[in-house]
Amino acid sequence: MLPLQLALIAASSGPLLSLAALLLGRHPVWSRQFSFLATMVMSLLWLAAGVLGLGTEPEPAILSVGNTILWQFQLDPLSAFFLIPLGVVGSTASLHALGYFHGFQRGELQRLLIPFPLFLSSMAVVILADNAYTFLAAWEFMALSSGFLILSNAQEGKARQAAVLYLVLAQLGTLCLLAAFALLCHGEVLRGSDFSDMASHGFAPWATQAILLLTLLGFGSKLGMLPAHVWLPEAHPAAPAPISALMSAAMLPIALYGLLRIDWQILSPHGITWGLVWLILGLLSAGFGVLFSALQRDMKRLLAYSSMENMGLVLVALGLARIFAAEGRLTLAALALSAGLFQVLNHAFFKGLLFLGSGSVLHRTGTVDMARLGGLIRSMPQTSLLMLIGTLAIAGLPPLNGFASEWMLLQAFLLAPQMASGTLQAMLPLAAAGVVLILALASFAMVKCFGLSFLGQARAAAPVREAGRWERLAMAFLALGCIVLGLLPGAIVNRLHGVTDLLLQQSHLSLQQVWSLTPISPQRASYLPGAFLLGIVLAILLTFVLVWWRFGRPLRHMPVWACGFAGKRTPRMQDSPAGFSQPLLRIFQSIHQSEIRRDPEQGLQVVVADPFWTRLYLPLQRTAQGLSRQALRLQQGRITAYLLYAFLTLVLLLMVIR
Repeated sequence: MLPLQLALIAASSGPLLSLAALLLGRHPVWSRQFSFLATMVMSLLWLAAGVLGLGTEPEPAILSVGNTILWQFQLDPLSAFFLIPLGVVGSTASLHALGYFHGFQRGELQRLLIPFPLFLSSMAVVILADNAYTFLAAWEFMALSSGFLILSNAQEGKARQAAVLYLVLAQLGTLCLLAAFALLCHGEVLRGSDFSDMASHGFAPWATQAILLLTLLGFGSKLGMLPAHVWLPEAHPAAPAPISALMSAAMLPIALYGLLRIDWQILSPHGITWGLVWLILGLLSAGFGVLFSALQRDMKRLLAYSSMENMGLVLVALGLARIFAAEGRLTLAALALSAGLFQVLNHAFFKGLLFLGSGSVLHRTGTVDMARLGGLIRSMPQTSLLMLIGTLAIAGLPPLNGFASEWMLLQAFLLAPQMASGTLQAMLPLAAAGVVLILALASFAMVKCFGLSFLGQARAAAPVREAGRWERLAMAFLALGCIVLGLLPGAIVNRLHGVTDLLLQQSHLSLQQVWSLTPISPQRASYLPGAFLLGIVLAILLTFVLVWWRFGRPLRHMPVWACGFAGKRTPRMQDSPAGFSQPLLRIFQSIHQSEIRRDPEQGLQVVVADPFWTRLYLPLQRTAQGLSRQALRLQQGRITAYLLYAFLTLVLLLMVIR
């Protein structure tokens, strides 16, 4: 069976599963097990189609009624690659959901099980779409179904507010994309031409610039790019953990897919202007996201801002690749492009793992407030180990997968002196320094997340049990992926050649050894993850041997210093989230808005507000509400006043006509 047929069969199963969830609503246990097992199989089919499609020629498919084309699909290496994160996260999120939603009542389950398969199918159709009509229809279904999933906790006011905010920004983005596709189609019906036909058209300079701007706004609103990021830290804490994992690790990369499909493949990267725009916006988004990630006390809000940081880094890599391609440095463009794509794949594994792990913590403790967690490594040892792997991977420590893609990106920046433009030679090293700072702050944020939540003394008095077996199995698969991708980076980069061939018209990176990475030449730089792993193992063994030889087997247990207070240590003596982030709060106090509140249980707490929300969106919201109130006043008048308005309008029109 061809990969495209496999993917379309899986995508067409989504509406059927939603209908089955509606019919099986009276049997919540059967409905839950059947739906999530079926969506797991769907996602595995997309994973298989993506892996097979990376090395095959483009496959088209058309569904029509008579002579009218309704739906048009194609699977090429670019769409095949983005099916892989969807398949990985969709299957593991479905497996995790088997345990996470155990015990949910009938109404709660139906609010989840009906839109969940539609959300997965719509994401797959967006990736497979080959004309504007199919793409926009699936894009709208993706937005609406994910909005309903955020509303699955409809009894909470915050969930409703988060869903409304997300849908408003999603609809604004869709309007921008609709205008962009109208320009791309030259006024034709949206289903009249496929993407390859659009690429063959000539566009006026003003139309090209307008399309690039509109698509950046449309896809950027879904990507979490500044300033359209405000839905991310609101929607992720409100949504259940499997939904958060899907939205972060599978849906956000689809916006990157749209940028590559429209702004790169259809509108080839001529000139460096838009490459610089992508790079600068990526740096700003990543820097803002990592700073506010480090300042959070809610684990899921921290991970939401971290997703903004990771997507910003990918946008930096794509912008750098666009600059290199416009300057004719195709080998460097292939290197930066491969680094960005590799980061997308890595993000699917470690961010999916961390969001699922945060859901297991919430499921067992009832909170993801790090000020109320601590000591979970004793009560949830297996979950703690899996979360530690995800934390080390997202922090970019070798030999895990996060390091390989970030190292490739920095290698591309270090080759910037080969550029002919002196301006670029000066700007790109500064951008590289910004990337290094972002990576350091990301490590700080993840150390804070794991340390305050899993280490130290338990702040919660109630006993905590280990996560369920389905939840642990899903997290273990993603943790294993973080290890395997980190140890076999060369194999991953080799599989990306089909995508770089499609976007750059030719393969410009040499084949890599499976166990190593050599971006340009071994004389310049190479990375051997196996050597790092061996060195780490030997260092640990040597440390244990030296400690045993120096101190012997018996250890003396001494009381820990209690900060000068008499009696035993208490959990309140541990560092709080605000205390841990105090240096950043002071250094960047001109950027954020913080407020100190007194909690009777936790003492002083620092609440950090998003400046874009308080200074941009809140004034817009107040203005819209004021205009709405004025409009409502017109609807509450007397009938005689309305007749007078109509009479005066008629008189005015007669005077104008004369």
